[in-house]
Order: sequence, then C-alpha cells, then structure tokens
Amino acid sequence: MSGDRKFPIHVFPTSVRNAIYEVVQHTQAPLAMVAAEMLGVISLACQNRIDVCRLNNLRSPTSLFIVTIAESGERKSTVSKLLMKPIYQLEERLFEQYKKDLIKWQYKVKIFKAEEKALMSKMKSEIRGGKDPTITHESLSMLQDSYPVEPVRCKLMFNDTTPSAIKEYLCGDWRSVGILSDEAGSIFNGYALNELPFVNKMWDGATYSVERKNAPERLIRNARLTLSLQVQPVVINRYIERKGDVAKGIGFFARTLISRPFSTQGYRQITNPVISSEHLPLFHERLMEIVNEGIIKKDERICLHFSSEAAERWIAFYNQVETEMRLIGFLSDFKDYASKIAENMARVAALLHYFNGDEGDISLTAAEAAIEISAWYADEYIKLFSKQQELYVVNTDANELYWWIKEYCNKNFVPYIRKNTILQYGPNRFRDRNRTNELLSTLYSQGKISTYKKGKTLFIQPESIGVLFKTALC
Repeated sequence: MSGDRKFPIHVFPTSVRNAIYEVVQHTQAPLAMVAAEMLGVISLACQNRIDVCRLNNLRSPTSLFIVTIAESGERKSTVSKLLMKPIYQLEERLFEQYKKDLIKWQYKVKIFKAEEKALMSKMKSEIRGGKDPTITHESLSMLQDSYPVEPVRCKLMFNDTTPSAIKEYLCGDWRSVGILSDEAGSIFNGYALNELPFVNKMWDGATYSVERKNAPERLIRNARLTLSLQVQPVVINRYIERKGDVAKGIGFFARTLISRPFSTQGYRQITNPVISSEHLPLFHERLMEIVNEGIIKKDERICLHFSSEAAERWIAFYNQVETEMRLIGFLSDFKDYASKIAENMARVAALLHYFNGDEGDISLTAAEAAIEISAWYADEYIKLFSKQQELYVVNTDANELYWWIKEYCNKNFVPYIRKNTILQYGPNRFRDRNRTNELLSTLYSQGKISTYKKGKTLFIQPESIGVLFKTALC
C-alpha cells in the first residue's frame, strides 16, 4: 500500500483539483483513488478529440489504462457515480435516440426492399416479354445507391463484455470507447481481458484486422480505448497468479497506471456536515463540452505538440528514465514498465492541457504535472511488483542500504528511520558506525535520502523515485 507518499494532487489544474477535493469531501474515499478515477474519466472524454505528438512527430492516442486496487467498502461505486453522472445520463439519451432511429431505419429498409422487389419483378417481366429493360435497370441501380443509412450507435462505455463484441463495435462508424468498472471482478475474471494483444493494440492506436469465417475481412482503424478499472486486492491477486506472467510479459501492465491507495476506512470521521458542491458541476460542464464535441466531430482529432520548453522537459524526463534502467538504477528490474513511462507522461500532459482549456501547444506546467503523476505511478508499480527477495539483489552496498531503509519504512508505515535503528537492526555489515556513516553520506549526495537532526538523534527519510526524477530534472 502507498501510505508513505501522497498522490501529487497539487499538480492538477485548479478546476480538476477542486472537483477531486469535493468528491473526497462527499465520500471520504482515498484521494489517490478519486484522482485515478478522474484521470480515467478525462481520458474517456478527450481520447476522441486529441492525440499527442512527441519527439519527431511520433503521434499516439491520449487513452489511458488505469487499474486501482481498493478493498470493499472504499466507496468506489459512489466515486464513480459522482464523476460519471452526466456521461451515464448522456448514454441513456443516446441509447433512447438510437432505438428510435433504428425503428425508422428498419421501416425505410422495408420500403426499400419492397421497391427493390417490385423493380426486380418488373425487369424480369420485361426480359421474359422481350421488352427493353434499360430504364427499369437504371431505376434499380439508382435505388441501390439510396439504401438507407444505418444509424450510428454512439456507445461510450462497456462494463462487462467480450473482445469479440468490442471488435465488432469498433469496426463501425464510432471508434472511441471505454471499459470502465468500479467493481472490475467480472472483467478480470471474465472475457474482456482475454485477448491482451488486441487490448495492447488499442492502447497503441494501431490498425487491427478482424477476420471471420463467413464474412469479409474488416479493419479497425484509429480506434481509441480507455480502461479505468477499480478492483479488490483478492481479485487482482488471483488474476496475477493465473495470468500475471503473460500480462506482464506481453506488456499489458507496462502500459497501465496501476496503484493501491492507502485505505481511509476507520478514519472517515464526520467533522463538518457542510460540504462544498460548487466545483463538481463546473467539472461536469467542461467534461460534457468535450464529449459532445467528440461526438459531433468524431473524425476530426486534434494533434497536440509540446511547446519548446515542454519538449525539453519531456526529453530530460525520457533520458532520466532511460538512465534509471541501467544495472544499478531504480528501474533496472522494471524495464518493461520504464519503456512506456515517457509515453504515458506525454498522454497525461496532453489530457491536462486540453481539459483545462489551454490553447496552443502543451505547456511546461502540464508537462511538469504529468512528470509528477507518472513518477508517482512508477513508485506504485515498483511497490506492487517487487518481490521481497528481489529488493536485496542490489549492486552496491549503498543501494542495498537504501532499499533496506525504504522497506523498513514501508513495513512500519513511517516516513523516516533513526540511524541507531540501522546500527541495531540493519544487515550485519552495516552495523559498523563508520561504514554506515560513509554509506549514508553517499546516499545523501545521490539525493536518495534526506536527513535531519533532533537533539543528538539523526533521522533518515528515503526519497521516492518521483522526488529523484524531480531533482534530476531541475
């Protein structure tokens, strides 16, 4: 669990941040869980309006894959309903309109078939009677060109579905959907994630061929897919046991912003019954403005580029991530995830910039915000996928001491450790005071720890990977 470093909520645009705080006030749910759900909602709304261009005009979707692990009782459903309320209402209206349009279309098809049958009968009669069927043939040809256009089913979300149903839908005229669930047990235990190569292709925005035995080949082009799943620990643990190696090996988890926020259960005291309700409607207003634009201009995605300052920041972040993949780097055991961090950062930056209504290229402010958010998720990934014994397979004594300090703090839910604790309980070779002082000095110079004194006691706090990224980029 992530109790040692709070989600960097301060980096969100003001309107988004205020809406998150308001939902937290109403639900007392974990802030990081609300923030993750917010990112999923923004991704769903914006993915059909914008793409993002990185270095050398590499264009990619802005869709996010988000998995948030939370116990039963964390008020996942309530959070989802509050943030998604106007989208759920729009879905109902779109479905009702589609049903009406479908009835009209079916009626027009009946008329078409009747006219077609009459003309075919007439043409057969003319041929049998030796008459010239040219005029009838032309009428039939014109009729074929006027076949009634089937109404488009604008479906924004799937809950429990199959890959085949998603493929079938994305082959149509509407190619932007989300799989969202506040109780994703049916998704992880069901069929939706059975074809991870297909799911990964949708994250990439790649063209995908759909072939059926008795139907011609069809292509899914420029489709967009957001995943925003809230799941209980027991469910995700079983999924990892069954398919974790495949999901990790094929790159599904590498594309995913996954976290396990610290639980608020037991701390949800009512101290002030008066709760703000002014910010969420403003968020909903902007949300629906983007969603409606995406429906009206469904084939007109804008590609956002980084400003020159933001581009420099992105390159520095990319290079820092690459450095951390080296033998003794923080990401040396997580190269799969590291390979996608910079792209996810670009997507988050574009989403924050666009949702905030900022014009022009992606700003430095949005880029820096995306770096902090991406680094926080990198921390979460490392915590969730590090095996205990692997934490000690390090390449220097200083690195081993760092991981021992960090693991001690995580286990005991404390942000710092006393130096005497290392001397008393640390690995044997670190119980020498002079050796420990030397290693702590090395870690301090590397920016991996911060220290302060209270009286004669030295306190040591391990820095997170997000803080190290920030320090390196300054």
